[in-house]
Amino acid sequence: MRARLRPEEALLFIYGAALVLLMAITRRWYFTAFQHPRFLEGFVALALLVFVREAQRARGRPARWRAAARPAFEVLRDFFPFFLGLLFYETLHDLTPILRPSVVDARLIAADRALFGVDAAQWLGRFASPALTHVMIDCYLSYFFAPIALATILYWRGQRAQFREYMVSLCVVTVLGYCGYLLVPAVGPYVFEAARFPTRLPGGEKTHFFIAQIDSLKGVARDCFPSMHTAHTTVVLAFAWRFARRWFWLYLPIALGLYVSTVYLRMHYVVDVIAGLGVSALAVAIGPRLERWWMGAPAEAAPLPATATA
Repeated sequence: MRARLRPEEALLFIYGAALVLLMAITRRWYFTAFQHPRFLEGFVALALLVFVREAQRARGRPARWRAAARPAFEVLRDFFPFFLGLLFYETLHDLTPILRPSVVDARLIAADRALFGVDAAQWLGRFASPALTHVMIDCYLSYFFAPIALATILYWRGQRAQFREYMVSLCVVTVLGYCGYLLVPAVGPYVFEAARFPTRLPGGEKTHFFIAQIDSLKGVARDCFPSMHTAHTTVVLAFAWRFARRWFWLYLPIALGLYVSTVYLRMHYVVDVIAGLGVSALAVAIGPRLERWWMGAPAEAAPLPATATA
């Protein structure tokens, strides 16, 4: 396996096989039509850009087009885990209600109240306003772009070793998070505590459209604990701090807003956010070590540098 697959590919292969096994056991075959073709289109566009760049560099050399095609195909392989991770989520959100029909939201609410003395999502509602809701939605939606944006920055700069460690860390946090969905099934405040929120957050049509779109993705999936918005965002921040410091400072205010938005928008409990931070710390520690071990680097390899390129 180590000779044929990369570590992130092996992780996703094992998780995909587990999903197929679960579908076989339950006799419920869910291969949800993928709803985000633009992600794949983005990978293809980047591959074409790399192809053009390599073709220009290979000008005058024999087999010029072959020399340019290989890096372009590598782009598709390098970025394909993003596509697989989303595809597995689409499958998983249909499976979780069958595998885990009961939810533990009441325990997560109790944990929030024990830690903070309040129901956090309800408490934040006192600060709700149309302007704040719009800001929170924008921060929340940045999750769908920030991970791949940093990956593209590292890749285009030629920071392939850093890209590899970043990609493995993202896949580690994804697999850990998806396992959390099955181990701690929860649907989130806006579903479980619907009676406590008789009115929508202020914000007009944008808020209604946002909730409708999230509903179409989530349904009643058990995808609350840990908060993957928090986990993936924290991995992005960790690697941006190390390798793209300017991007770290640009994204930090949005990321902090995203952490708050997960609770303000009634998607998560605070304990989900805390769990997301913990899972991301584990992934950032494991990912680079797994990459070096898998690729046969010495066990005593130097630690990740603290410096970054702007």
